[in-house]
Amino acid sequence: MAIFFVIVWISITIPILLSLIFGLLEPIVTVDNTGISMIIIALLIGILDCYIGLKVLNKFQS
Repeated sequence: MAIFFVIVWISITIPILLSLIFGLLEPIVTVDNTGISMIIIALLIGILDCYIGLKVLNKFQS
């Protein structure tokens, strides 16, 4: 149940979060020619989104 919920949570929220964050941080992303900032930002967003998804699941289960 937990894995299914987190997969659905991530598939819904990750595209929304990435478009918002990359839109807000566009000057940082366009200055970096290597793309490392995009990778770091995407990893941070993914990890935080998984953490938030698990916290929401814990609230529903208790």
